[in-house]
Amino acid sequence: MMDYGRKVVITAGCSGIGAELTKHMLRCGYIVIPTTRILEHGQVFVDTLEKKFKDLCFPMQLSLDEQNKIDDFVGQLTKKYEKIDALVNCAVCRENITNCYEMDIEKWDRHYRINVFGTAYLSAQVADNRVYDEHTIPTSLIYASSKASLNYITQYMAVRYSERNINVNAILAGGVENELRQSKFFVENYCYRTPMKRMAHIDEFNKAVEFFVSGSNRYCTGQLLSIDGGWGLL
Repeated sequence: MMDYGRKVVITAGCSGIGAELTKHMLRCGYIVIPTTRILEHGQVFVDTLEKKFKDLCFPMQLSLDEQNKIDDFVGQLTKKYEKIDALVNCAVCRENITNCYEMDIEKWDRHYRINVFGTAYLSAQVADNRVYDEHTIPTSLIYASSKASLNYITQYMAVRYSERNINVNAILAGGVENELRQSKFFVENYCYRTPMKRMAHIDEFNKAVEFFVSGSNRYCTGQLLSIDGGWGLL
């Protein structure tokens, strides 16, 4: 299938998987804007292309580690192109790991800055759409992505410590009713989108925690137990 003239941005599109995708999309007839942290590398990549594809490939410089750099990139992009039809995120930070946890805050910051924030921010900016607004349910992308990370960490640790008979589990708690902090709008919409049509009472997680930490729990690990009135089912 040929899609002549459609424009696609491919981050890290001048090397590795990104370069392969750039070549494939060029063969499909797309105009491709592959990004690279060092613009000279983009020109080196273009020089490897068949002559008929060189005029369809326009590398641009982009670093996802700083918000202002992403803003500058999007500004240049929108000035040059009236419309972007697609964005393919291939850019990633994955430095050499010497310790499975790498409990170094600088390394965690760099990975999350690029892999999570940078990718999400670029996607939202290219789409020209706000990530969330004041009344969105569920809550912000920041909170949601951080909790999703903890879900994976729970399961990772469960595997790592299983041979030591250490159980690692998590409770995915639904929204707890709190009249002092929640607006009528929030409560009504939350309950509307929850199958059980109500918020959680604060004591409804007690028994689950009691089981997880008790000596009776000898074989349950790596579980993400939803106690949310069915919220996660929709």
